[in-house]
Amino acid sequence: MIEVTVSEAREGLADLLGRVQHGHEDVTITKHGKPVAVMISVEAMAYYEALEDAELAKMGQAAYAEYLADPSTAISHEKLWAELEAGFKSE
Repeated sequence: MIEVTVSEAREGLADLLGRVQHGHEDVTITKHGKPVAVMISVEAMAYYEALEDAELAKMGQAAYAEYLADPSTAISHEKLWAELEAGFKSE
């Protein structure tokens, strides 16, 4: 993984994009020594999205199995989305 400052990213954006796209390298961009963003390839993003989709599908299947075993465990979709949103904010 390549690590660059915001200034270095600005100055070398074309080169960094090429390294991400063709060299399959990830780039971490830092500001004041702390990571603030990551540049990844479209292929890597698709892979991570597929992983997320698979995890959400497993969670849905588990919740449905729990409901089938005991329908009193059902919650509204509003509560489900609120719980999911709260979980994403804490990450």
